[in-house]
Amino acid sequence: MLLRASGSLYERLHLISLGASCRYAIVAEDGSITISDPGTSAHVAALEERFARLKLSFSKINRVIITHLDADRIGGLSLLRKKLPKVQVYGTAAMQQQLKKAGFVESLWKEDVALSKIFGALAPKEPVSLDEASQALKIDKPLVETDSLQIDEDIAIRSITTPGHRAHSVAYIVVPHEFAIVDETFGYYHGRTLSAPGGDHSLLDAVTSIKKFNHLQLSGIGFSYTGAITGGLVKKHLDSVAQNTTDLIAESKRAMANGFSPDEVHQQIKAWFYTTTLRDPCLIGSLESTFKAVIGQLSR
Repeated sequence: MLLRASGSLYERLHLISLGASCRYAIVAEDGSITISDPGTSAHVAALEERFARLKLSFSKINRVIITHLDADRIGGLSLLRKKLPKVQVYGTAAMQQQLKKAGFVESLWKEDVALSKIFGALAPKEPVSLDEASQALKIDKPLVETDSLQIDEDIAIRSITTPGHRAHSVAYIVVPHEFAIVDETFGYYHGRTLSAPGGDHSLLDAVTSIKKFNHLQLSGIGFSYTGAITGGLVKKHLDSVAQNTTDLIAESKRAMANGFSPDEVHQQIKAWFYTTTLRDPCLIGSLESTFKAVIGQLSR
């Protein structure tokens, strides 16, 4: 089943959709909430309203888990920390190192400002400054693959490194639901059309990461965009996006060897995989960015 609308996926595990962009909220027995990738500053501003509609307490958010360090995923983290200073952010040591690189936080901040402006009225009236972002955009508690983040006696979150979309990409398994929260390493789910590869950093690494999940008995997958899938769609998607990625590499080489121009091949790839009818600027931007990164790899 494909689930797009905000609501309960399992007991104390919720999908929060804002446009096509998704994040996932895990509610502990004491009411505290762990949320994945808060999104842009404009998304954070809208989260309060969406939480209220679902009868969740925004002020109870005390943990954030990060799948990767793009502005569409964590640009609003600074604003979230401003609203909720006690929030603790979980990621990896690789993310910590990336955030320390010269100019990286500033580029995230600038992209978040630009993305938030696209949302118009949802853009924060008092956006955070670069100085505030420099203080807020950090990993408080790095996780390693053997770590389990205990939410309460019944629910835990396990992290698994999944390079592909980014070198530092991470997926999280919510136990006991065996529900995976993933980033674009696991592709873009397009429903009945072809699932699009999301290996911006490395298509081959993405395939390897996806295959790490073949032995897991997952009940569902929560994507960064367009919702969550459950049941039989899970294995079908994992198999299809891995196959689509390897086919993309092989068929692109074959087409150019048979006389098709690079432009013709690239236009077909964009039409097959990286277009959408959904009018979400973050999704459109992410698809465009992935398309350019994929073409760059295929052109080497």
